[in-house]
Amino acid sequence: MNEKKRASSADKMVNVIIGIVIVAFIAVGVYATYGKIAEGIETKAIESGEKEATVSYLAKQAGMTVEDYLAQYGLTVGDAVNDNSTQTEMEDNMTVENYLKYTGDTQDVNEMITGMGLEGKATKDTLWKDFLPMAPAVSVLGGEEAFNQAKEQLGLGDEVTTDITWGDFEKSMQ
Repeated sequence: MNEKKRASSADKMVNVIIGIVIVAFIAVGVYATYGKIAEGIETKAIESGEKEATVSYLAKQAGMTVEDYLAQYGLTVGDAVNDNSTQTEMEDNMTVENYLKYTGDTQDVNEMITGMGLEGKATKDTLWKDFLPMAPAVSVLGGEEAFNQAKEQLGLGDEVTTDITWGDFEKSMQ
């Protein structure tokens, strides 16, 4: 006769301890690999265009620390820009001079400001987020032909002319 032995309280305690050990191992494994998995998921999303690049991603691509990467464009890690900031947030907080450096534009910043008719309104130290809304939309869009195409595609009326600023052009798009 094969009778089952009743589980004693010691057997139950051993089962509980085994369960706790298993859960602890799983928790440690998840903790140890979560950062790498999350980083891999974020990198894949950025590379596929589903997510905007972050400062930490851009710095890693350049083989630099976040601090060194930002420093080359006159930025520091702080409230305005940190390693999780998007590329757009980083660009917005650059001066016009550093933005041109970042984009690889070799045009002299003062010539660009003069060419856009913004002398007296902007300097090389103006932040990009403050400069762009003041710039003529025709310049931002790359010329009169591109401006007219954008205007037509967006269904904007005759009240939108080539002398409109980018900030006002964006408002009219909305």
